[in-house]
Amino acid sequence: MKQRIALFSLLVFVSVFTFGQKTETKQSKKAERENRPSYIELGYGSNFSSFRDFATSPLMYNGHASTIFPAWLKFDLKRETKAGLIYSFGNYSVKTGNIASMSTVNTFSAYYTQLRRLNPISNDLWNFKVGGSANMTANLRSNEALQNNSVGKEFFVTILGTGKVTRDISRTEAKSKKFLWMHYNLKPRKKSISFQLNLGLVNMNYRNPYVYSGQSQVINQSGFFDDYKFSVFSGFRMSSALDYTIYLKNENALRISYVWDAYKTGGDLDKFEMAHHVLKFAFLFNTK
Repeated sequence: MKQRIALFSLLVFVSVFTFGQKTETKQSKKAERENRPSYIELGYGSNFSSFRDFATSPLMYNGHASTIFPAWLKFDLKRETKAGLIYSFGNYSVKTGNIASMSTVNTFSAYYTQLRRLNPISNDLWNFKVGGSANMTANLRSNEALQNNSVGKEFFVTILGTGKVTRDISRTEAKSKKFLWMHYNLKPRKKSISFQLNLGLVNMNYRNPYVYSGQSQVINQSGFFDDYKFSVFSGFRMSSALDYTIYLKNENALRISYVWDAYKTGGDLDKFEMAHHVLKFAFLFNTK
């Protein structure tokens, strides 16, 4: 009888201990999630980019565009989540001989990224994360020189594999420096530099296969998406971001970035190609 009581007591103790461990784990994960720093990012970028649309012309258009980057992000050493919008607008031109042509381009993007830490290869200085991203991009162009085909538009939907490495370069001790005859002090400051690479795994696009002319043009009726086709596993996309982040005393942050994004549709004679090179300045507002 005593053996049965002892065995029963042991089972109850193990059950309570296990339940307690699970409850503690759930609570710790919930607390970790709630305490994870959250930011609203407001960014502006100077965008030097180019595009070529073989459906209307083999010429390469180049130009400068202004780019706005509002986003929400939540991250720490273990997890990172980011969702944002990108709006870019500007004029692109090409010149052949004495003839110049200009195209006004508006680009809209929405994206979402989820990353997790790779513990086996991460340490106090180097943090490696992997995950995935989803991106939806629309281009709207207007070029009067193309007459009946003056309006061009493409839609891209991409699922990307994402990897990111972050190096902690914080100044942990105060330092005194001298420049020429001037002395100055540098206080401890949290800083980091990171590089993120996104590679398109599933590339999809929605596009008119030839010069944006459908049957509606022939019968003089408006058809914005006339003869458009949705293509899956067609084309290519790759992007990257190099970020330098400085954290302020009030837990906000400043970030300077170089952002690169290149994509194209599939096809041989009618493909569309575009590449962006953006110097970005952003302010991160801590919301915790």
